[in-house]
Amino acid sequence: MHKAMDSFFLQNIQKQVAQWRADGYAGVHKETENILSHIRRVAFLHEPQIEALETYIFLKEVIGNKPSVEVFRQSFQNELELIRALGISDKEAFELAYDKKKNEKIQAILDEKFGTSDYANQVYALTMGSGKTILMAVMMLYDFVLSFYHKDDERFAKNALVFAPDTTIIESLKEIKTFDYSRVLPKEYENIILNIKYHYLESTDTALAPNGNYNVIVSNSQKIILKTRSEDGSNATRRLFGDKNELGKREIENIRLQAIRQLGSLQIFVDEAHHSYGKTLEGTLKKTRQTIDYLHKHTPLVSVVNLTGTPYVNNKMISDVVYHFGLKQGIEKGILKQVRILDYGVVRSQKFLEEVIDTFISEYDKKRLEGRLPKIAFFASSISDLQNDLKPKLERILAERNVSPTTILEYHTEAEENANEFKQLDTAESKKQFVLLVGKGTEGWNCRSLVSVALYKKPKSTILVLQSTTRCLRSIGDNSTRAHIFLSKENYKILDKELKNNFASSISELNAQDQKMAEHTLDVEKRKTIKVKKVLKEILAVQEANAKNIKVDFRKFKPEQYQSFVSEGGIFLEDEGRAGYTEARAVRKLEDKNDLTFYEIAEIINRYTHLPCVVIDDILSGSGKKRDEFVKLTNANIALVLFVIQEILKSAYKYEEKTETVEEELELTKLFPFKISVQQGRSALVVYKEAEELDGRKGRLGFHINPYPFDSGDEKDLFRYLRGVLDKQETIKDVYFTGARVCADPSRTDFYFEYWSPEQKRVGRYFPDFLIETSKERFIVIEAKGGEEQSDYEANKKSYKGKLENLTNEVLAKEIGFNDFQSVNKNFEYRIIFNASLQREQVRLFEELVKK
Repeated sequence: MHKAMDSFFLQNIQKQVAQWRADGYAGVHKETENILSHIRRVAFLHEPQIEALETYIFLKEVIGNKPSVEVFRQSFQNELELIRALGISDKEAFELAYDKKKNEKIQAILDEKFGTSDYANQVYALTMGSGKTILMAVMMLYDFVLSFYHKDDERFAKNALVFAPDTTIIESLKEIKTFDYSRVLPKEYENIILNIKYHYLESTDTALAPNGNYNVIVSNSQKIILKTRSEDGSNATRRLFGDKNELGKREIENIRLQAIRQLGSLQIFVDEAHHSYGKTLEGTLKKTRQTIDYLHKHTPLVSVVNLTGTPYVNNKMISDVVYHFGLKQGIEKGILKQVRILDYGVVRSQKFLEEVIDTFISEYDKKRLEGRLPKIAFFASSISDLQNDLKPKLERILAERNVSPTTILEYHTEAEENANEFKQLDTAESKKQFVLLVGKGTEGWNCRSLVSVALYKKPKSTILVLQSTTRCLRSIGDNSTRAHIFLSKENYKILDKELKNNFASSISELNAQDQKMAEHTLDVEKRKTIKVKKVLKEILAVQEANAKNIKVDFRKFKPEQYQSFVSEGGIFLEDEGRAGYTEARAVRKLEDKNDLTFYEIAEIINRYTHLPCVVIDDILSGSGKKRDEFVKLTNANIALVLFVIQEILKSAYKYEEKTETVEEELELTKLFPFKISVQQGRSALVVYKEAEELDGRKGRLGFHINPYPFDSGDEKDLFRYLRGVLDKQETIKDVYFTGARVCADPSRTDFYFEYWSPEQKRVGRYFPDFLIETSKERFIVIEAKGGEEQSDYEANKKSYKGKLENLTNEVLAKEIGFNDFQSVNKNFEYRIIFNASLQREQVRLFEELVKK
């Protein structure tokens, strides 16, 4: 009935926030300005997180932390505008305007929509993956800082209570405590944050003894809510939902509730708030709501902040929503993966699983994302169904495709021994890819390397279809990976209905939703060249053997030593000065069973030996192989061609190697300017010099090109840190960001090193992240890597014995490639920094740089 009013309330607030933002955050405390400026400058938060925080601050500091109904009322200059915004028909509005009891009726409509609570109660609706937990933490930190400097201002909380719908959410909410606060708070507020005390009530045995102010209590609502018993002393615990005639029953506080009631300036956060706005609101409030009102009655609350990903109940928006960032927007802005939702119709379970597995292997296989294996989750309707039907069939299908059963993980209430393995799924160490679940992995499960979900049989609850299928949408890496959701026809219809009810969207809309791109032009600000030494190798043929003397001993051919490809490598020298052939260069794969003619085979041999076809024919016949026999053997095993090539090269030529060290000038910027397209969700990584200066980060260092298109937050954070701390160092001439993926091409820059890539199995080009130039003709090359890459690097560094077969880690391989360059360029140094966003690692690097 009042859908238009809901829309108006949200739109009107966001219109006011946008104007306030444009006016430079007028009317807030200086600490608030500092925090907002820092958040914008660091760009750790997603844009929707920042917008939601701005809304929160606006309603608190500018509007005055008022209940939603008051905020709604004061949005209008006159009563007529208010009536028009109530969402009623024109006829009803006209009648209401002249009704003698219009004030009572208007209030009744508003009470129906916003309730009668006299505390601020707001709903922030951000789709999954957009960072509700971090947003909640930032809101708390903001309040704690402001309450420290303005102790008597009742708008700011000094304690926080977080209600989670169940214990699985509590685990994910630990991010409130562990994330790096320096990303959202200026350094001058660090000491305040050190006073925070965290209480995670994960079980009924966990004691709660909050002390003083700055307590953060996180609990499943069931561990705190009021217990009811009737006046006759009955000890029966009532259902979660009561009815009006039960409100007269005596409420019994549990011990935890007593402790919380003693806290002053308390703010309550309700995570996954749609649980508190369920279908039964037409009766009475849920116990969570009743408990909140009880706390407010005994100790007035600062406010209640509800966070949810689903702001709709039965396709109707919750009235108190003040900020909304939806599922479609998440995909459009690049915060969520793009998705394909597939309807497999009425199919047999065996065929369904075969199709799912084949698609998964075809699309993802073992292509790592941020070092993690891609994963698919199968949600079963029961443990019996999983163990007796799903798992046996899946094991057979995987065995037929030579996939190890050790890649399967089973997790449910009867397999709790796998809980730790489940928690480790989203790590580089996890070897699991096929995750079988019952009653696990819905809300609160954050596994970014989950790229697919499969649901064949109908679950017991339709909402589980929505909760489980959307688990695979969280972005990872550059977010170019598209998720897949596999559904039976029945589950496809359920999901479409749930999307409409909870997100006002549909499967067809999500399937069609593309990520938006932003275009940037990279311009040269400083032309730069550097002089380096390079070793040039020239291989000269000094002797050519008589073809009649070349023999190929086919008895030495061992097929298992060869892979079925033709190498693009070339000639190399063995210790004896004989020519050899390296096969581990950029390769062209050939199938084992072929139908090649003799001349086609001879052409391949000619390509690498440069011997005429007639001479090749003479060599083969002189080695005891007639044309027909050689063609038959080669088509049966193409690796024979590689063996023949190597044998001919060993005998056909003798070479000598001539080396010469020369000085070259490398240009850092070539073929500029040029345009790049960046996903909207990654636009914060594109940093312009002008924007940095507007935010107070002026300096002489960096920005030889403008903007800098960083590939990761680690790179951006490290650049900002180095630019700041090195600016006053007289020995530092400049800092260059040279590792942008969009510039990693010899046509754009000469500054790269060749190295052996263990992933590509060929020589690759390495474009380092940073180059620091000093006034002492000293250069420091810096590579910034995420913390998840450190363990593999260190393990391979210990096991590496100088042989290519021992080299498995790309980071180490690049370092070794640089060492070859450094052997003739002693004025170059190399540093790797892991966890480059962490301040302690940045400081450690700085101390190393200024030490010499």
